[in-house]
Formats: sequence, C-alpha cells, structure tokens
Amino acid sequence: MQSEVTLPRKTSKRWYREITASQWRVLIAAWGVWVNDALDFLAITFVLRDIARTFGVSLDTASLLLLATYGVRWIGGLLFGGLSDRIGRKIPLLITLTWFTAGAIATGLSWNFISLVVFRLLLGFGMAPGFSLGAAMVAESWPERYRAIGIGILDTGWGVGAIGAALAYEFIYPAFGWRGMFFVGLPPALLLALFIIFFVPESAAWKEGRTKSSTQGQKNPVAQLFKRYPGRVAYLALLMFVLCFGSWPFQALLPTYLRSLDFPAGFVSSVAMASAVGQIFGFVASGFIAERVGRRLAIALMIGLGSLCVAGVVMTASNTLLALACAFLSGFFLIGSSGIWGTILTENLPRDVRASGVGFLYNFGVIGGGLAPFIVLSTMHRLSLSMANGIIAFTIGAAILGMILLRFARETKGIDLAQIDMES
Repeated sequence: MQSEVTLPRKTSKRWYREITASQWRVLIAAWGVWVNDALDFLAITFVLRDIARTFGVSLDTASLLLLATYGVRWIGGLLFGGLSDRIGRKIPLLITLTWFTAGAIATGLSWNFISLVVFRLLLGFGMAPGFSLGAAMVAESWPERYRAIGIGILDTGWGVGAIGAALAYEFIYPAFGWRGMFFVGLPPALLLALFIIFFVPESAAWKEGRTKSSTQGQKNPVAQLFKRYPGRVAYLALLMFVLCFGSWPFQALLPTYLRSLDFPAGFVSSVAMASAVGQIFGFVASGFIAERVGRRLAIALMIGLGSLCVAGVVMTASNTLLALACAFLSGFFLIGSSGIWGTILTENLPRDVRASGVGFLYNFGVIGGGLAPFIVLSTMHRLSLSMANGIIAFTIGAAILGMILLRFARETKGIDLAQIDMES
C-alpha cells in the first residue's frame, strides 16, 4: 500500500492518469447503472398529474407511488447487499440492472392503479442496490486518496439520468404519452449489461476477503451488520433519512409545481435539465470539496446553500433566467451533496458488511425521499399552504436538521479502508 501512495508523487501524474483502465471500467459500469436507475425512476415525477387523471385518483394519492418505490428499497438493498458480500459485486449489479429495467417497462404497461403500485414496488426492490453496489465497487478499487472523487463522479449518473428523463418528457411524452416515458431505458440497459459481462472485473478486495473468510468460516453479513454495529447503523440510518427527505420536495415536486402554473412543457423540461446539469457538476465537485474540507463540513455547506437556492428557484419561477440559474445552483449544492453520502457510508463500514450496510442504509434513507412529497402535499391541504411555501419550508427545515446531525458524524477523511476493515 505504501508503494501505491508514494509512486504517484514521484511521477507527478495528474490524478486521473493514476487510475488504471480496469478501475475506470468499474466506474463506467457503476455509473451506467446509476444513470439508468435515475432515468427509469425520475420519469414518473414528470407525469404524476397524467397518472392521477388516467386512473382517477388524487394527486396526493399519485404521489404515494414515490413512497411505494422507495419504501421497499431498504429490503432490496439489504438482501442484495448480503448477496453481494457472499457472491461478489458483479453478478448482483447485473441482476439489479435487469430487474429495475423490467419494472420500468411494466410501469408503462400497467392497466389500473393497483397494478401500477405493484410494479413500482417491484421496481423499487430491484433498483435498491443500483448505487450502493456501485459505490462499494468504486471504493474497493480506486486509490484511497481519490475514493471520494470516484464516488462523486459515480453520482453524476443521477444527474445524467435526470437529463434523460427531462428530454424524454420533452420529446417522447408529446408523441407517446406518459406510458412511453418508461420504455426509453431499455436500449441503454441492454448495451450496459453486455459491457459489464465482458469488460468489468470482480472486486479484488472482495476476492481477498472471500479467501480469508473461507479459512475462518463465513458468517451472515446481514446479521453481523446489526449485531456488531447497532449504534453506528442507527445513527447513519437517521442521517440518511433526513438528508434524503430534504432533497425530495425539490426533486419530486418542482415539475408538478411548474406545471400547476401552466408553464409549457419546454420550460418545465429546461428547468429540470438546468437542475440536472447542476447536479452533474455538483457531484464531481463534491468529491474534491470532501477531500479538501472533510466529509461532514462539505455536506453541511452544500445542503445549507442548496436549500436557499431551492427557495430562489421556486420564488423566481416567472423569471426564466433567474429560475434556470437557481435551478442549476439547487442541483449543484443540494442534490450534488449526495455525492458524498456514499463515501461516508463506505468509509464507516468494514469490508465484510460493506455492501450489506451501504445497501441497507442508503435505501433506508430514501424512504425519507419517498415520504417527502406526500407530506408536503398533505400539509399544504391541511394548513392551506401554497405548494411553493411547502417546498421551501420543508427543504430548509430538513437542511437545518441535517446540519445538526452532521455534527455527530465520524470524520473519515484520509482513513485507509484497510484500517476500517480491521475494526471489530
């Protein structure tokens, strides 16, 4: 490990030249899965009103589809994570890609609201490990000093998927309706599956751990996660829940809010894409910020600034340039901060339970994201709030709570994963 750290300093290579071709392929595969994950999931945020009209339900009820998808992800994350800790990272990554792609297609074929709920539940279960498996693969393959950067780049896949969903709304939706939105992910998923099968190696760190486990006797990673680290799991689960909750009033309800103001589809798509482009830059920048100031402070700064930018985009929706600028900054800071979440999780869990832990914790957290739109919409109706005030109040409130919780987080900047792996 020492030679790996000192060699680049002697050759003075730029950081991206120190990443091997094999390590880049791992990142590309994980990134591609995350792109498709976002594309298949975020399509529904543009068509909640259409779904409500098609199946004769209220907008509040239609928003529960987000909760249906997110509510089961912790189960899928835990099961897929346990499977990954047992059989490796590559095969479960292929399974999840196939699963959530099929779930999206089934969404487009749903014949009533009940069938739609079932298909979204299945999609949520399958998409659960999309990010967590990728984060574990990148963390275990990339050099320690670039780990946060690699995971930040991985998270740009969500922004690219968001752009894809916005483009589908602008170009696919007018011609094929809301159902057509859920078929666009099939062609890239097929190509990505072939790439993973033929070009992506299994995690060397997992292989090493597997060898040691075979000599010491294997233990159930899921059981070990809760038995050995109950306090850590509880704290990280709460932190992820609050952070996810804080970003989803903006992510899920902004298109619906803009459509309620009778803005044309092109404007709604432009604002969504501005946010998505901001996310891409924010995800990349988040890794560098986390390496510079530490994981805790980086997230706190980004969610604080991001929540204020959300207020800006909601309040300036009638001014095109200001709305686009604030949407970009909201994506950069608020959503971009999630590029550091995977780093915190992977750096707080030893190798033997890493995939199980990240899979559970990240996907438990997104339950907060699933609840946020329903809570905002319900509160609006009960307290006679406007959607604008609801989005602003819950986003800023969650950001403040998140910053308080981050004060108790363990700072892991500069810690070698081998040191984490030796923890008992």
